[in-house]
Amino acid sequence: MTTVRAVLSVVATLSIAGIACSSSDSPPGTEGNNGGSSGQGTAGSGGTAQAGKGGTAAGQSGSANGGGTTMAGSGGSATGGGGTTGGTAASGSGGAGGTGTAGSAGSGAGKSDGCGDPKTLQNGTINIMFGGASRKYILRVPDGYDQDHPHRLVFAFAESGSSAESVEDRDFFRLANLDTDKKTIFVAPDAANGMGSWSKADVELTDAILEELEADLCIDKTRIFATGFSFGGAMSLALACQRADVFRGVAFFSGADLTGSCTGTLTKPIAYYASQASGDSSGDPMPSSGRIKQAQFAAVNGCTAEPSATTFPAAGQPHTCTDYKNCSAGHPTKYCVFDGPHGWEPKDPGQATSWNAPEAWKFITQF
Repeated sequence: MTTVRAVLSVVATLSIAGIACSSSDSPPGTEGNNGGSSGQGTAGSGGTAQAGKGGTAAGQSGSANGGGTTMAGSGGSATGGGGTTGGTAASGSGGAGGTGTAGSAGSGAGKSDGCGDPKTLQNGTINIMFGGASRKYILRVPDGYDQDHPHRLVFAFAESGSSAESVEDRDFFRLANLDTDKKTIFVAPDAANGMGSWSKADVELTDAILEELEADLCIDKTRIFATGFSFGGAMSLALACQRADVFRGVAFFSGADLTGSCTGTLTKPIAYYASQASGDSSGDPMPSSGRIKQAQFAAVNGCTAEPSATTFPAAGQPHTCTDYKNCSAGHPTKYCVFDGPHGWEPKDPGQATSWNAPEAWKFITQF
C-alpha cells in the first residue's frame, strides 16, 4: 500500500509541473504556433494541450470531449479536438487530451487608442506643432467611418513643387478612388515649404502626425502604409528604412533616397512596391537610386535575387513587373519598370488609364 501511494504522489507531481511549464504568455501580435502535445492525465482523466501563441485580445478556452482540455494561446481563440475516453481508475492509465489548434489574433489586435470613441479630427487641413513651428496635413476619413472598426491608414507624400492640397486634388495618387469599400483613412502631410521638399526630420513629423491620428481615430496599427511620387517617393523610402517596425509596407512611384535616410545596411524587412521610369536616370545607377534600393529591400526581405528586374522594356512595349520569389513571410516585394519619362501615371500602348495606381493598390490591399 505504501508503494502505491508513493507512485501516485510522483504522478501527481509530474502532472502539476507539466501544466506549469506550458502556461507562459505569448508576446502580443505574434502568429500562433501549433498546439502543445497532449499529456498523460492522472487515472481516469484526460491530458492537457495548449494552443500556440495568438494576438492580443483574450481568447476563450475550448473544452475537449472525454475529459481533455485545451487552453487558448495568449490572445487567440483555440479549438480543441476531443480527448479520448479516460482510462478506468482500476488501470490507472489516463486518456489522451485533445490537441489545440494555434490561437488566431484576437479581435483587439492592432487597434489604436482612438477606437471606440467619437472622433474629433475633421476632414480637411489640420495644423500641428512640430519642431517649434506650425506644420499641417490634410486628412480624409471615409464616409461611413466606424469608430469601432480599425481602418487602414495611408500616408501620401507630394513630389517636389507640389503641396498636400495637390495630393488631395489627385485623390492621393488615385488610391482613394480605388478604395471602393471606403475602409481607408488617407493623410497627406505638407513639406516645410509647402512644395514637397522633404528631409530626414520629416520622418519625425510623420511620427507626430501618426501619434495624433491614432489617439483620435480607429486605426489598424498593423496596416499603415506610405506612398508618394518622386521626392514623395523618397519620403516613402525613408520610412521604409527608418520605420519598418511601424509601417506595414510602402508602395511608391519613381522614388530614390533623396533625404539620405537609407545610407546604412538595411536590417528590417518591409513589404515593398515601387515603379520606375526608364527616364528616371541614365548610365550606371547611383547608390541612392531606386534601382539599387529595390534590390537592397529584396535582399533584406529574404527574396531570391532577380538581376533582370531592372531591365526596362523597349520603346513602345508595355511595362513589366517583377514579383520577387521566396521572400520572407509577410514581406512581398514587387518592382515595376516602364519605358517613358519620370512620372507616376504611365500608360501602356493603347491603354486609356494608367496601370500604376491599380498595381500599388492591389499590393496594399493584399494585407
